[in-house]
Amino acid sequence: MQQGKGNGGFALFCCFIALGVSAAIAFITYLLPLINEDIAVGGNVMEILDLAFKIFVLIGLSTGALAFAFRRGGFVKFLAMLFVLVFVVAIVLDIVGII
Repeated sequence: MQQGKGNGGFALFCCFIALGVSAAIAFITYLLPLINEDIAVGGNVMEILDLAFKIFVLIGLSTGALAFAFRRGGFVKFLAMLFVLVFVVAIVLDIVGII
C-alpha cells in the first residue's frame, strides 16, 4: 500500500525506528547481561546508550503524538506541543547534569 500525503507516514516511520532502536538498546543494557554473565555494560557506554534511548523515544513519541494532535482541535495540539516541550527540556537538563 502506497503512503499518500498527509496520512502520517513519516510519523509512523519515526515511531517504528524509535521502537527498533529502543528495543536494541534495551537488549544490550538489560537482556544481554542476563544471557551471558561475562558481558557487562560500563559507565560511559551506559550513559551514551541511555541518552540515545531518551532521544529516540522522544523522536518516536513526539512525531506520533504530533501527527495525532494535528488532526484534532487546537487544545489537543497545544497539549501535544506542551508535552513535547516538557520532554525536550527534561532531556536537555539531564544532559547538562541539572537533573
